Amino acid sequence: MKRITASLLAAAMAGTLLVGCSRKPQTEESSAPRVSTTDIDEAILGEWSSGANGYIFSEDRTVSLPIDFTSSAHFNSDGTFSMEKTRVGKDEIEYDGTALKVSHKYEDAEDTLLLLDMKRTDAANKDSYDGKYELLGGSYRDMLAYNLAIDTEKIKVEADVDGETLKFTVVEYCSFETNDGTLELFSENMNYKKHVDDSVKYTYKIDGDTLTLTYEDGTQEILKKVK
Repeated sequence: MKRITASLLAAAMAGTLLVGCSRKPQTEESSAPRVSTTDIDEAILGEWSSGANGYIFSEDRTVSLPIDFTSSAHFNSDGTFSMEKTRVGKDEIEYDGTALKVSHKYEDAEDTLLLLDMKRTDAANKDSYDGKYELLGGSYRDMLAYNLAIDTEKIKVEADVDGETLKFTVVEYCSFETNDGTLELFSENMNYKKHVDDSVKYTYKIDGDTLTLTYEDGTQEILKKVK
């Protein structure tokens, strides 16, 4: 599997280019999933960001993946929704203060495409889209699953709407281990670069609020600690 944040960045940059993509359910039987067992380097816990995306390392040994979609998709102050060069009118947005659905019918298309199907997880508010949601369905959820090579029905995504900022977090995407400067990310849902692999491996270095990850091909990711 290629670097995880590279997959996420591709999703954010692609925007609607992959909208409508979804993965078929996995049917092949696999061996028992790997379990995280090593002592965790507590310095790596918390959220680290490269700006567009990053990692959230939790005490329960899971990794969530935050990604900022604002540059390619966001709600506008007038109640419309923008995705790349397309503006979705308020007449294509359904909102009752809790459930928020965004659909769009492209020119010459036979069917209307569901982009976002979200449900608020904080207090209901009919006067504003701003809030925290679970992304239940729609093409953006499918796109994240596609880019991360995970079955659509297995992915859990949270959304945060704040003005014209739109952020998604893929919750508990995988597990992790740290061992003597090596970071391994693994999950039964992940497809690895080589058939014999059972993790995505990095070497890592923490210097104050900076985390440097070095992938096996020498590519580096430099992330900052989110306060």
